[in-house]
Amino acid sequence: MICPHCLKTIGDGETFCPHCHGYVGPANTDEFVFCEGCGARLSLHDRTCPKCGRPAPGILSTDSSSSDLAAGKTASFPRLTKSLIQTEAPRVEPVSAGRVLDDSVDPSSTNVLSREDLEAPRSSRRKARAVDEDPYHPRRRHWGKLVAVLLVVALAGGATAFVTMDPLGVMPGFYDAFRAAAREAFPSRQLSETGDSDNAATDGSGVNPTEPQDSGPLTDDEVFDKLTIIYHQIDSYNSDSNIGEVIDSFNSNYLLSDLTARTEASESAYALRDAIQTTIDQIDALEAPEDTVYREDIDHMRQLAEWMYGRVDQICDSWDVSLSIPQGESMSSHNDEILQPMREAGSDDLTNFDTYFYQWEPERKDSAAE
Repeated sequence: MICPHCLKTIGDGETFCPHCHGYVGPANTDEFVFCEGCGARLSLHDRTCPKCGRPAPGILSTDSSSSDLAAGKTASFPRLTKSLIQTEAPRVEPVSAGRVLDDSVDPSSTNVLSREDLEAPRSSRRKARAVDEDPYHPRRRHWGKLVAVLLVVALAGGATAFVTMDPLGVMPGFYDAFRAAAREAFPSRQLSETGDSDNAATDGSGVNPTEPQDSGPLTDDEVFDKLTIIYHQIDSYNSDSNIGEVIDSFNSNYLLSDLTARTEASESAYALRDAIQTTIDQIDALEAPEDTVYREDIDHMRQLAEWMYGRVDQICDSWDVSLSIPQGESMSSHNDEILQPMREAGSDDLTNFDTYFYQWEPERKDSAAE
């Protein structure tokens, strides 16, 4: 015969399936029980109701039924074997003719719902459930996220207050060091110490060399000091942060289709060329004595500045071509046209600058010896 529960072949005359332990014997219509939850009729070997999952009468005690139901423990009850039926199955008197079955169950006896809960309005029951804590699904309180946000805000506020109030007094020194470095790297961009609002270029001492000095011609020592400042100024133009940045910006942006982006990328090249021209003007404005021992050094500084100017000027010329191309045109088709000024200029300025820069560093000389 075939087991009606697991559909496996079993021997004829079996009362319980040896595979799933399901009851396959003759149906006994005189003995049955009802589920206390939904009223469905159960067989003697059912330990849980196949309709609502509630344990069969006699399986759980009244005290433990509520917690076991809430924990979902009724879903895994195994079926009874033949020996368990003889010892555990409740014996229910058969229903005689004319007897009326009372299948009503007082919900309060199961400890699942009390009669007061059932009779209370639905709104009050919902409010009570919101207030009561579910022991199996506790409400999560996101205190950790709130604490993390407050900690980040406190750290940011503390850092801002520390920098603003400067309790250690380190910021004035930092600002002074920053201004000194800026004066050394870009002396032509600094305003005079008198606070003049004009943009006249000054040297490291804060004096505008393009304006006539009331004190007359400079001494040889003063000329040497100014030449040393100019030499280091030209050296700063040759750094990665100046001409290196200009070259990288050109190579990365001269073929951009966006005209605004090309214009912004070209600003560093034009600014550096203007700074170098200001340095050349400073050299020309030096009021050195006619017989100064540093006449040759003055010529060398001007030549180094001109070579540096030529290196940047050819990049600016190529930028002029790139910026003349309207928005929307294909930039790759103008590649040769854009690079033509740099091809015509060649690399003589770079070669000469690298050859003579370290040889022409100013050295202090004795005027009497000359």
